[in-house]
Amino acid sequence: MTELLGRSPSTDDTDVYRTEPGPSVPEFERTSLDTPQWISWAAYAAILAGLTAIVLTPPFATAYFLAYPGEDVLPFWVSTLEPRLQSLLGFASPTEVYQTYGRIFDLVYVLFLPAAFGLHHLHRGSNSRIEMRGFAVLVAGVVAAFVGVAGDYWANGIGFPIEVLGLLILAVGSTMYGVALLGAGVVPRWCAWSLVSCGPGALVFLLLIGHIPSGPTFPFAISWVTVGAMLLSRKGIRPSALKHPA
Repeated sequence: MTELLGRSPSTDDTDVYRTEPGPSVPEFERTSLDTPQWISWAAYAAILAGLTAIVLTPPFATAYFLAYPGEDVLPFWVSTLEPRLQSLLGFASPTEVYQTYGRIFDLVYVLFLPAAFGLHHLHRGSNSRIEMRGFAVLVAGVVAAFVGVAGDYWANGIGFPIEVLGLLILAVGSTMYGVALLGAGVVPRWCAWSLVSCGPGALVFLLLIGHIPSGPTFPFAISWVTVGAMLLSRKGIRPSALKHPA
């Protein structure tokens, strides 16, 4: 048309056909949406596992002291809580009640695992040795704790040594992985510190609660609720950790 009118196209003419770029999507919003759907399910599993462990700890630990009186020093809180937990402690004999809670409690370790893989997924492509080692120790601790607790409450106590070893590995692995998260900066620092605290927290809560496995697991359960909430909300996750779409 411009040739028929006897003039060449000008810069103004070509600008009419140039498409202007639309508003850019912030990198955080774009990469947050790229996280796979299974991470959301892992987050729900972590929250469920953590809350289940927290709620079960009082009746579970109290049932132990009722089932095996005199074997350990009675913690200060038992005399206060026991009357308030009668409805949760009187549905069978003390030993049967204790075994029942132990078998249910074992399931929380299975539910802990997906979120560990979710955190590991945020590091994909980083090739961080401390993250890989921390993740390996963390997963080994969860698996060993699950196997040990299962052997303790389903096989007449034969899994107790594995249970203790697994909880020790879990405490060390949680702290190692928390340190790795602090260094990588892929999650909020408060979330990483909650994992770092699991190591010393396991000893503190073991002394306070006086029962294995609920005592050492308690700080990990609290931490895993925060991890699940963080994975679910995606708030505070660094975009650099999510730069490769799944």
